[in-house]
Amino acid sequence: MNNEHIYFNLNPVNFFIISGLIQNFILAGILFFKSNERPLANTFLSITIFIVNLHLFYLMLLDTNVDNLYPFLLYIPYSYLSAIGPLVFFYTIGLTKSGFNVSTINIKHFIPVIIEVGLQILMIIQGIKSNQLFYNTPLYFYITPLSWIWAIGSIFYYLQLSLKTISHYEVGILKHYSNLKEITLSWLKKLIVYYRLLWVVWIPFVTVFLLFFRFQLMSLSIVIILYALILILTYLTFWIGIESFKHGNLVFIKNNETHVEHKNFRKLTQSEIKGHIERITQLMMVERVYQNENLNLRQFALHLKTDPNLISFILNSHLNNNFYDFVNRYRIDEVKSKLNNPKYKQLTILGIALDSGFNSKATFNRVFKQFTGITPTEFQKRNLE
Repeated sequence: MNNEHIYFNLNPVNFFIISGLIQNFILAGILFFKSNERPLANTFLSITIFIVNLHLFYLMLLDTNVDNLYPFLLYIPYSYLSAIGPLVFFYTIGLTKSGFNVSTINIKHFIPVIIEVGLQILMIIQGIKSNQLFYNTPLYFYITPLSWIWAIGSIFYYLQLSLKTISHYEVGILKHYSNLKEITLSWLKKLIVYYRLLWVVWIPFVTVFLLFFRFQLMSLSIVIILYALILILTYLTFWIGIESFKHGNLVFIKNNETHVEHKNFRKLTQSEIKGHIERITQLMMVERVYQNENLNLRQFALHLKTDPNLISFILNSHLNNNFYDFVNRYRIDEVKSKLNNPKYKQLTILGIALDSGFNSKATFNRVFKQFTGITPTEFQKRNLE
């Protein structure tokens, strides 16, 4: 191929994108080799970041004209989009299930990506035989849009499964913990929602761009949209990796306690149930165990020298509460009581909250408004009036 009139196209925007891709490759490597209680989850996320990066790296090869300068760089497959959905799903499973391991993974989830790679190899071979870049072959324009449309369906489906898995996990921890700061996966749920939305926009755009514009940047609006989407996808992927890195040593500490054996306590008499409720209430009112910010169901049961499942049954079936709401209601009542007591006027609202068992301002404000309908500051002002 004659390269005399081909130039290397580097501008501030694609330079910023390439810089982000380099960061992502480094982050993927760090996550892959990072050791904690869930190394398999890190591995899945690392591979996900690497695959997304390859997809965007391929587009940067085209944008910078490197594909024309060095055609051999396109002799390897760059698209593994069908693997993104399953990888994110298994990453989520790895965070929420303590017994998860490689042997539990069904290979059928990755059959589409094997087919996707096989088709790319056929296109590359066709390009080599016809002495042209593989994205100029007829096979490319027939197969690639179909594979990308399949990819968007796969990503949407598996990310929806991931969100359901997180929701199920969140319900479980509400039954066993009074403080969710270090075990909640709400941060991942939010990121997955953003990620799913971005892919739902990105793949149809690129597919249309391929079919109707054939990768020719003939319109300024198209250029702006393309660069904007690539930038967002690059740095949102980086954000997910960083958030996972930050939470990696916190989320899994006692995850195995969220799956507790269910026993049949429905044969208990009303007298026995009343006795258990009285013991639970006394523990909260007299010993004030709720002031322990890290109180969980197992510790609570140890105080009463009874089965955690029994406590859970009493709370859920007879007090209409999960453990999280039950404990935090007492904490809120203590805060309200102290805010009404001149003896504690020298303390700040946050100081009172921390003394009552809360461990962060954000959690306290959210829970207070959940139970009272107003903010702590509004509550204090009404009492002063």
